[in-house]
Amino acid sequence: MLIALLSFSQQLYSQNCNYTFFGNVYDNQTKTLLPGAFIKLAEKNLQTVTDYEGHFHFENLCAGDYTVEISFLGYQKVIRKITIAKNLELNFFLKMDDNALNEVVITEKKIIETPTQTRSVLTGINLELTKGASLGEALKKIPGLTSLQTGPSISKPAIHGMHSNRVLIYNAGVRQEGQQWGVEHAPEIDPLIADQIIVLKGASAVAYGSDAIAGVILVEPKPLQYQSGFNGEVNLVGGSNNGQALFNTRVENSSKNWSWRAYLTSQIAGNAKTPDYYLDNTGFQQFNGAVMAGYQKNKFGFEVYASNFITKIGVFSGAQIGSTTDLQNAINGTRPLPDADFGYEIDRPYQQVSHSILKLKAFKLVNMGKLELQYSFQQNNREEYDQIRASQSKSYQLRFELSTHNLDFHLDHSLSKNIKGKIGYNAIFQQNFYDGRYLVPFFNSLANGVYATEKYVGNKFEIEAGLRFDYKYMVARLRENPNVSTSPEIRPEFNFSQFSASLGGNYQIGSAVLANFTFSKGWRPPSINELFSFGTHQGSGTFEIGDRNLKEESALNFATGLKKEQGKFTFDVNAYLNLIDNYIYLKPGTELILTSRGAYPTFNYKQVNARFTGIDFLAGTEIVNSVELQAKYSMVRAIDRAKDTFLEFIPADQYGLSAIWNIEKIGKLHNSTVNFGLTHTNRQNRVLQSQDYAATPPAYTLFSADVSTKITLFKKEVGFSLTVQNLTNLAYRNYLNRFRYFADEQGRNFIFRIKIPF
Repeated sequence: MLIALLSFSQQLYSQNCNYTFFGNVYDNQTKTLLPGAFIKLAEKNLQTVTDYEGHFHFENLCAGDYTVEISFLGYQKVIRKITIAKNLELNFFLKMDDNALNEVVITEKKIIETPTQTRSVLTGINLELTKGASLGEALKKIPGLTSLQTGPSISKPAIHGMHSNRVLIYNAGVRQEGQQWGVEHAPEIDPLIADQIIVLKGASAVAYGSDAIAGVILVEPKPLQYQSGFNGEVNLVGGSNNGQALFNTRVENSSKNWSWRAYLTSQIAGNAKTPDYYLDNTGFQQFNGAVMAGYQKNKFGFEVYASNFITKIGVFSGAQIGSTTDLQNAINGTRPLPDADFGYEIDRPYQQVSHSILKLKAFKLVNMGKLELQYSFQQNNREEYDQIRASQSKSYQLRFELSTHNLDFHLDHSLSKNIKGKIGYNAIFQQNFYDGRYLVPFFNSLANGVYATEKYVGNKFEIEAGLRFDYKYMVARLRENPNVSTSPEIRPEFNFSQFSASLGGNYQIGSAVLANFTFSKGWRPPSINELFSFGTHQGSGTFEIGDRNLKEESALNFATGLKKEQGKFTFDVNAYLNLIDNYIYLKPGTELILTSRGAYPTFNYKQVNARFTGIDFLAGTEIVNSVELQAKYSMVRAIDRAKDTFLEFIPADQYGLSAIWNIEKIGKLHNSTVNFGLTHTNRQNRVLQSQDYAATPPAYTLFSADVSTKITLFKKEVGFSLTVQNLTNLAYRNYLNRFRYFADEQGRNFIFRIKIPF
């Protein structure tokens, strides 16, 4: 009888498969979290990596004994035996000392620690499959993110229909300060430096800046590793549609206290092709380099980062029209002029852009936490070469030079076991110079901000609050009539200041579902182009007119969501409401304008009280072993609250469906993935046809495929991937492409990638 009872108890014990094993991975010396650490349960062959907050999570585990393996480049590998008889948390503290064993600390409480704000991360294979794409194109994989396009080679990221100065981009920890005055001024960033790209949706005013009304994009290189030795990789990318060829390499070396890494990217592309014709003068060339170096010992460390981004971009010649009659005919036509063939040559009109960054950062661990000081300098140069007669000068017609100094100081602190936060100060000083034809004036600006955030971490919930104050001063120098050289010079001055605030929280439902909410107040002063633009915007083929009487925007944002990241069924759903007073946007005019450089549609900067609402949805389920079905949906509505009319240039509803097959091993191939997907975009029928120069394009469905695998050669894992975009070679037009007036989108494109580590 006793034997029978013991046998029955053992069966009950072994059949319970609802346990959760979770925890964090830390640096034993600095107590900082280690994102990207590898965690494996050997018996089940289950594996994961720690997220941005250093957290890992296994779900639906059976009771029993397991072997846990924890590894992270530059740290001692840990192998531990554990017994799971209930939900279990283990926090691992990894040591860099080869002669010491890693310490395991078991605690009783844990919440899935994550920012209270809605967050999406592009990393791993999803990031690998974007190599060769611009930042704006890569981020379109995330629900709620779209891109404003200017032809096939210029893409600018947008969050919930908002872009430019409302979306802050941090490039390797530096707030990117390019010339945001134009949809064709894409961010000068090489996404190949990124180990992960993090998108924080919704107002992020307190932590990152008062003008982050739409959200923040963090382009994060892999943290410098110490004691890892010499290593690197080479990436090769080729594209069939426009003859794209890309070479990228990363090399790094380190010792116990020193580490350095260097990146280099070179690429070229020719004229893009729609299903029926080539797009004249749409090639581009790019050369980017970056180097970072760091030192750390005991409680002190510093880091240096420098990069240079250089690109030459052809501007689609079919958007450069000689008369208003020809322009209207081009808008009404089905095929652009002139006819073109494939070629790599870039003629006028084109843009020549360079962007340089220098960052110096130092930190020191103190009793309360971590002190950090960072200074950065950026130099952005843009030259625009118009379409002119061959007999004229070969020099540019317009040149901008924007210099930015940025100083940031903050203290990450812990007030108690459950309360931690940050207090800080930052300042930005900018100078803009231009030469040639007028578009925006000379200006100087100075912005200062002080902020504080505090987070309370409970057993099942977190709550975070923040407060920030910003002041911005700007003075412009221009002529009363910018296009008349004898017009008197004026120097208008502007002073803007407001408070920003945020309140957010997470609540853990069960073992794997996280509910979150955020409420925030942000604001944004008008930018220089919104105030003073008057002239031809060559890259977008428009004539833009600013308004120097514009007021600052004020935004109230509320967002809530549910997320489940583990198990056979996962989901991430978020809803938001954003009320923006004095919302500034570029509204299509009612007439075409003829200038000495040709005919262009006019656009005016206008201000309305707007309401943005929307939903982002992503869900996945394992339908059979190793096969996952994934669905996504995004919707945004933007309304002029006074007139109860929809705003222009807001993305249409979009649906996506993917079938993903993960294959552990086939012969010598391993970690293979096959992904077949479709994306359907509705017609944007919530704007009147009278609100734009051309009717909104019809709905369309695009099919795509991704195949990736790895093979071990000379004891190294070499990766291969193939992406097919627009699989059916569909002719369509994207409402968010400014050149949709003139031409179709790019047709079928095969992209082949090779990743070679060394």
